[in-house]
Amino acid sequence: MYNLKHLLSEHMASRDGCAFSSAQFLALVEGFYRRYASLEAGSSVLLYHSDSIEFAARLLALAQLPVDIILPPNNQPQTLCDLQASTHLYAGDLQGNCPPAFTSVDALSPDLALADDLHWPGMIRDAGRLVFFTSGSSGPAKAIYKSWDAINLELQTLEQSFKGTEQQSLSFIAMVSHQHIYGLLFKLLWPMRYGHFFEASSYQYPEHLAKRLSENQRWLVVASPAQLSRLVDDNVLVAKRAQIERIFSSGGPLADADAITLAEQFRQGVVQVYGSTETGGIGYRSVLSTAATPWQPFAGISLRTDEGRLVLQSPLIDEPIRLLDDKGQVLDDGRFLLLGRADRTVKVAEKRVDLVGMEARLRQHPLVRACALLQLPTGRLGALVALSTDAKEQVPSKEVTVQLKVWLGQEFEAVCVPRKWRYFEQLPYNSQGKLIYSQLEQYFV
Repeated sequence: MYNLKHLLSEHMASRDGCAFSSAQFLALVEGFYRRYASLEAGSSVLLYHSDSIEFAARLLALAQLPVDIILPPNNQPQTLCDLQASTHLYAGDLQGNCPPAFTSVDALSPDLALADDLHWPGMIRDAGRLVFFTSGSSGPAKAIYKSWDAINLELQTLEQSFKGTEQQSLSFIAMVSHQHIYGLLFKLLWPMRYGHFFEASSYQYPEHLAKRLSENQRWLVVASPAQLSRLVDDNVLVAKRAQIERIFSSGGPLADADAITLAEQFRQGVVQVYGSTETGGIGYRSVLSTAATPWQPFAGISLRTDEGRLVLQSPLIDEPIRLLDDKGQVLDDGRFLLLGRADRTVKVAEKRVDLVGMEARLRQHPLVRACALLQLPTGRLGALVALSTDAKEQVPSKEVTVQLKVWLGQEFEAVCVPRKWRYFEQLPYNSQGKLIYSQLEQYFV
C-alpha cells in the first residue's frame, strides 16, 4: 500500500509546464538509493538542491535508510560552515558554496544489485529524521528534529482538512522554497503522498506565475504573506482567478486589510495557516471582513492560555504541552485569537529573527559600541547604533552602514538585515538607563 509506485500519480509533476512522469521520478529515486545504500546507519546528510524534482528524488532515496536528513534554510557559505559540526556529507547541489570538508554522497559508487523496493518514508523500520533549522535565527541555528511519523500525520491532516469530498486530483504550484517546512509540506510531500500533481518550478514573481496558470487546470497556490501583500496594489493574478482553486499563506502574519482586499480581488479568502517548524500546523482561517476572525485548530489540536500566552496540546509535538511565544485568547468553541508575540523573536519576510541575537552579533563588530534593533511598521528592521570612537573619527557613516550590512550578511539572509540605520553618540536610554523599544520607532519616521 505504501510502495512509492502505488502512491504517486502517473502524471505526477511538471517542470516549467513540461510533463514529468512517476516513472521518470522513480528512476531518479532508485539511482540515488543505490548510491546512498552504503551510508552508515545513524549518519547525517545535508540535502540542498534548488530544483524541486532533484531535491525530492534525493529526499525519498535518503529516507529509505536509517540516516538523518539535514535541510539547511539556504546555501550561504556561513550557513554551510556552521553545519560542518553536524555532518561532512551532503547530497544535491551547493552551487559553488560547498566547504572543502564536505563529501558528496551523490558520487558514491552505486550498488547495482540492490533491490528497488521503495516505500514512502516512515513506513520503513528505523527511519531517520528530518532536521530543520529555524531560518534567520541568530547564533548557532537551532536544530528542529522531525520524525517521519509526525510529518505523515501532518500530511494526513492537510489532506483531510482541505481536499474536500471530491475524488479528483489536486494541482499544487508554489512561490516558496521546498527547503523550509511550509514549502516542503505543501509543495512536495502533500501532493506526492496523496497522488496529486505539482509544478516543480517555483515562481517567486507573480508575473511569472500568471503565465504558468493554464486555462485547463485549477491550482492550489502556495505563497508567502510578503508575496501576497505585494499583490494588493497591482494584482496581476486577478485575470487568472478562474484557474485558482485555493490560495495558502503561511510563514508569517498576513495583514487583515491585505487579506480582505485579496479576498475581494480573487473572490475567495486566502487560507492562512498558523504554526511553526517546532509545532507543526496549529490552525487556519480566512479573513473576509474587518471583524476579528478566529483561527480554527486542526483536528487533534487544542489550546488554552497561561497568563495570556497560548498553551498547545498537539500530536505533532513530543511533550504533553508546549507554552507558545504568542499571546492569545481561546474561545468557548475551541477557536482562538492571536494577540501578538510574547518575546523579541520576529518574522522578517517569513524568516525568523531573534533580535537579541542579531544585536549580539552586531556588537561584535569593532565599529559598534552599542546597538538596538526593532521591527518597523513596514515589517523590515531598523538599527540604532552608537559607534566606537575610531569609527566616528575615521569612517564615513555611509561606509559604516555598508560594513555593518556585510558583517550581518555573513550570518543572516539579506532580507533579514536592517534596512534603515540611525547613528548616535549614545543610544536613547531613558532616565532609568533602559531602552523603551516602543518609543524607538520615532527615530525612523
